[in-house]
Amino acid sequence: MVLGALDRPVVRFSEGGLAFEADVCKGHKTGHFLDQRDNRARLRKVSTGARVLDVYACTGGFSVNAAAGGAKLVHRVDVSSPALAAASRNMALNRSLPQVRRCREEDTAGDAMAVMAGLTRSRRRFDIVVVDPPAFASRRAHVPRALRSYGSLTELALQLVEPGGLLVQSSCSTRVGADEFESAIRGAAERSGVRLTEVARTAHGVDHPVGFAQGAYLKAVFAKVWPLHR
Repeated sequence: MVLGALDRPVVRFSEGGLAFEADVCKGHKTGHFLDQRDNRARLRKVSTGARVLDVYACTGGFSVNAAAGGAKLVHRVDVSSPALAAASRNMALNRSLPQVRRCREEDTAGDAMAVMAGLTRSRRRFDIVVVDPPAFASRRAHVPRALRSYGSLTELALQLVEPGGLLVQSSCSTRVGADEFESAIRGAAERSGVRLTEVARTAHGVDHPVGFAQGAYLKAVFAKVWPLHR
């Protein structure tokens, strides 16, 4: 039910002291994916001086937090050009912060896997790679395919992380369990010849209480990436 009327569908709000806007009428899940709030704040704390690749950037929640944390570069990737434009506007809303003003921005519109493969061919590397895709498995029958997709994303991402850098990868597929998700990431690391040191496993914030079986849908892994011989 909608009560009252909005002067404009784009609403300005604050998250963690940062300014954002979201299209609450046409944007998916309020246009901002509020369930990732705590993970964005965690990223902000470790972004000082980092080159950050934000894959499936949507409206730039992770990118803005990385910039506010002192990242020197954020490269956003999304198949939607309007989403990338919204991400750029959200960055601009925070340019009163000197660290955001100093952060260089790059955008690439296109399929995430194809873009990551292209960045690898160009020998690009990043200190932090964030991979936050949409749900891959709405039904249990889709889980095997989803796990293969998560593994493929991990393999592509690991080619772009500098040794000692950070991989941040999440899943919002309700049917994929946390252990299955982590196993897919670990398997991809083994195939890629790297070793992962887990920093944290996280989920959605306390304002997303779990009251039913599929309520714990969001999983995220923060892991350092090392050469296998280290």
